[in-house]
Amino acid sequence: MATETTSLPAARPQAPSRGAGSEARALLAIAIPLAVVSLSEIAMGLTDTILLGGIGESAVAAGGMGGTLFFTVGATLQGALMAAGVLSAQARGGGRAHEAASLYGTALLLGLLLALPAFILFSFIEPILRAIGEAPSLAHDVGVYLGILRWGTPAFVAGIGVMRAMLPAIGQERLLLRVTPAMAVANGLLNYALINGAAGLPALGLRGSALASTVTLWCTVLCLFTLLHASRRRRTLITPPWPDWRRILPMLRVGLPIAGTIAAETSMFSVASLLAGLFGAAAAAAHQIVLAIGTFTFMVPMSIGQAANVRTGLATGAGDPVWVRRAGSVAIALAAGSMAAIGVVLLLLPGPIIHGFLDPHVAGNRRAIGLAATLMAVLALFQVVDGTQAAAIGALRGMGDTRVPMLLALLGYWVVAPALCWALAFRLGWGVLGIWLSLAGGLASVAAMMTGRFLRITGRATV
Repeated sequence: MATETTSLPAARPQAPSRGAGSEARALLAIAIPLAVVSLSEIAMGLTDTILLGGIGESAVAAGGMGGTLFFTVGATLQGALMAAGVLSAQARGGGRAHEAASLYGTALLLGLLLALPAFILFSFIEPILRAIGEAPSLAHDVGVYLGILRWGTPAFVAGIGVMRAMLPAIGQERLLLRVTPAMAVANGLLNYALINGAAGLPALGLRGSALASTVTLWCTVLCLFTLLHASRRRRTLITPPWPDWRRILPMLRVGLPIAGTIAAETSMFSVASLLAGLFGAAAAAAHQIVLAIGTFTFMVPMSIGQAANVRTGLATGAGDPVWVRRAGSVAIALAAGSMAAIGVVLLLLPGPIIHGFLDPHVAGNRRAIGLAATLMAVLALFQVVDGTQAAAIGALRGMGDTRVPMLLALLGYWVVAPALCWALAFRLGWGVLGIWLSLAGGLASVAAMMTGRFLRITGRATV
């Protein structure tokens, strides 16, 4: 069972490693379905927000905060389950198919165990929000929303989390393409029906949106499980379905640092959002718009990084250091290249993109639009480092190297970025621009450290 690695395994006889072009195609075959999943989840959140706008701003605020809390906590816990994909890929690469299959049931059990504290957190979210100073009305509405959506926690964390981790590792990532886009559409239709009362359903407003999302999550999981288990060939890839208790601790040793890394990055952006509000409504609005754009573009390198988990995992299990080096290097190059192209688009078309969020003909929007245009330039410039760090982290995870990268991420996200933020945003008085420059600095430091670590560990192999 692979755990933390600081050096590559000694090579043993294997089939010749693929070339860079073949490796890129294999990586993209995994990354594209994962990107579709992530974009479908974003589409679900955006659709919910738009439809809640028909009720009023209080519903939008409650649904937006509740949905953000749900998906942020859920995605962090899903990070721990990524270990199942890493260890499965390593086992497959080493020719241990039965071991790879046995991780499926263990991952499902671990996912259910991880979903429990999240369910409890969502159950007491109203008093928690009141305790930290949120308005009582907003805290109540968020509590109502999550009081329903919490029932989707097992589906999101254990069901979808395990599927996202395991399906690429066993070569079945295309099942995600067959289900998630359709579920995103179904979520929009069900939200509309339950919010407004259509197709004979009652008008439930905010509660209807939460119920629709909960039903969609469970339907997504049931469809994926049905497709996976209905095929005799696929069943051989994930049997036996019951857990192997001996694999819980090895999975946690790899997975918890992954969850910690995700938490460190997401919390950095959450704090940045709070700090942006200190500089006024226009700064906060500009920050949220550019953050939404950055979150959308980040789905590209995030998916490439998740695909790198699988490719370097297979190579590590096979004991092929040249393949490990090639898989990680190709992932980093693809992520950096794709994000460079996206950065050029953001630099050339800031106006039309921002105007999709704020009407330029409204005089009150002009300051926010101007600030957003400035922040878009920063976002465009750090696309490459953002992509690089995502792919490099993914490559290291596939090798089973998660604890040291977590510490490096904490250093970049919670030492470098805060220090820069204090100096630029507050000491020099650059405001929200200083916040975004500090985010860029934190991401650049993590990209440098992660890439350096990957190159050092694989330094004896030549591509």
